Amino acid sequence: MQPGEEDTQEPHDSDEVYFVIKGNGFLKIKNKDYEISENKMYFVEKKIPHFFHGNSKELVVLYFFSGLDS
Repeated sequence: MQPGEEDTQEPHDSDEVYFVIKGNGFLKIKNKDYEISENKMYFVEKKIPHFFHGNSKELVVLYFFSGLDS
């Protein structure tokens, strides 16, 4: 995700884990912002609103879904 780009993802039907490969910014989960950094992992429970924002560098994230539909 490039700086200024909008993350338009919707809540998913599976739990999700994000691993930040490079970049910075925030991950909003429900109504709380979490500052993100490289080489860190973040967990988002299924059906919970979440999105990345506020990055000033290119953001590259690897993500994993759990459950039967992954």
